[in-house]
Parts: sequence; structure tokens; C-alpha cells
Amino acid sequence: MGKDSFALVTGLFMTVLIASTVMLIYWLSDVQHQTKTYVAQTHQSVTGLKSGSTVYYRGIEAGKVISIGFDPDNSDVILVVMEIDEDIVFTRGVFATLQMKGVTGLTQIALQDNGSNPAHLIPGHNAENRIPLKPSLIERLSDSGEETVKQARELMGRLNDLLNDNNRQHIEQILVNVDTATYKLNQLESSAEKILDQVPILTADVHQSLVKMNHLADEFTLLSQQLRQDMTVLSNQSTKLMQTGNIMGQQLLNNTLPRAETLIMQLQAMTRKFDRVGSMLETDPQMFLFGTELLKPAPGEPGFKEAQ
Repeated sequence: MGKDSFALVTGLFMTVLIASTVMLIYWLSDVQHQTKTYVAQTHQSVTGLKSGSTVYYRGIEAGKVISIGFDPDNSDVILVVMEIDEDIVFTRGVFATLQMKGVTGLTQIALQDNGSNPAHLIPGHNAENRIPLKPSLIERLSDSGEETVKQARELMGRLNDLLNDNNRQHIEQILVNVDTATYKLNQLESSAEKILDQVPILTADVHQSLVKMNHLADEFTLLSQQLRQDMTVLSNQSTKLMQTGNIMGQQLLNNTLPRAETLIMQLQAMTRKFDRVGSMLETDPQMFLFGTELLKPAPGEPGFKEAQ
């Protein structure tokens, strides 16, 4: 029984070993088939990045770096070849940055997707399908710090040029003027306080004036209403007067003027008669007393003849 038990255990061990070896080989071969190759490019330095560095996509481990080198066609470009799990699908909005790994000085690649282009990114070494490797936050802060230092130096130089002897004298004079202006401003503030103290009295006067203006406006409204009524009456009377004038005008044209014309003609005839009478009186005044018949000459008058 002892030998049989040992043989059984040995057989089970060999079976498990062979099965584990087969599964390990299958797993390794399956892993090779479940990866895709992507290439990242950058013009910046990739200090601390090495082959085998971990690649993260949105904080999750997605693959590793296979190789790092210069682009054969352009030595200014650095190419980072990455092996990514086949299940992960990238869009053309994906980009890469370098992240520090603890305090070791080594770096790792972090992939992000800004969603700017939803088209799928095709894996491979084609230049059109390369992932841009952007500067990390530390690099951007470093560049910004250098630029800030440069601007600070320029600012200090300009301040030195600004604060020369002549400008300092001008600044001192400006400060003196500011002090004088402040003193005058205080005086003005005191005067303003006095004026503000009189504002309530002025406000009361304005209120009384507004009340009087309101009364005046009410009276003006009443006067306007009365004037409107009077204008209405006057308009009616004017209409009646115009109608009366039209009737009188028609009567004047139809009746009075013809009669007046007849009267004028009669007056003209009478005038002509008076003219003739006046002419006759001027030539022969006796005619007014004796008439138009000629009298015989009396004794002593020319042409007198005695009766025979």
C-alpha cells in the first residue's frame, strides 16, 4: 500500500505540473496576442523614462514601454513605443504626459483623453497615428517659473530705471502735492458736512415748493377744464355766428345790393338834375323867380317899347 500511495502522489504531482506548464505557456502566448502597439512622440526631454516603464490610461495600468529612441527621419523627435492591452480602445483625442514615480526619479506615462476627436486611433508606427506626448505639470510650472523670473528681472530693471534721481525728486514732489490735496480734501469734506447739515432744511423747502406746485397744478387743471368748456361754447357760438353771417351775406347779395344799386342810380339822376338847376341859376337867376318864360322889358330897361 505504501508504494501504491507514493506512486499515486507522484502521478498527481506530475499531472498538476504538466497542466500548470501548459496553462502558463497558453497564458503567455495569449498575452502576446492581446496587446497592441502605439507610438508616442515628443520634442521635449524624457528624462527618467525607461523601457519597461508602466503606462497608465486614466489612472489604470494599461501596458508598458517597449523602447525609446529618436525618429530616424527627424532627430528632434523622440519616439516612445508602447505595448497596450488589446481591450483598450483609444480615440484621436488621446494624449500622453510624463509623471514622476515616487521619489526614485523614474517616470511613467499617463494617457488621457480630452474627447476633442471621437474617431478611433489605429495602432501602429504610422506617423499619422502617433500619440502626442505633452509636457507634464512640473515641466509647465518650471517653464512658467523661468518665464516669471525673466519677467521679474525685466520688472526690476525697469523699476531701477524708473527710480533714478530725477524721478525720485518728481515722486517726492508728487507726494507733497498728494499731501496738499489731502489737506484740501479734508477742508472740502468739512465744507461738505456743513452743506449736508443744511440739506434737511433745503429738503423741507423743496417739499413745500412741491406741495405748492401740486396745488398750482390742480388749479391749472381746473382752469384748463373751464377754458376747454369756454372754448367749446365759443366754438358753438362762432359756428352760429358764421351761419348767421352766411345768411346775412346771401340776403345782402340777393336783396339789399340790388336795391342799393337802384337807389344809387336814382341819386345819380337827381344829382344831374340839381346840376342843371344850378347851371341855370348861375346863368339866369331870374329864372328861379319868374320861371323860364321871358318877360317884356320894363320902362327904362333895354328893349322897352311904348305902347302905341
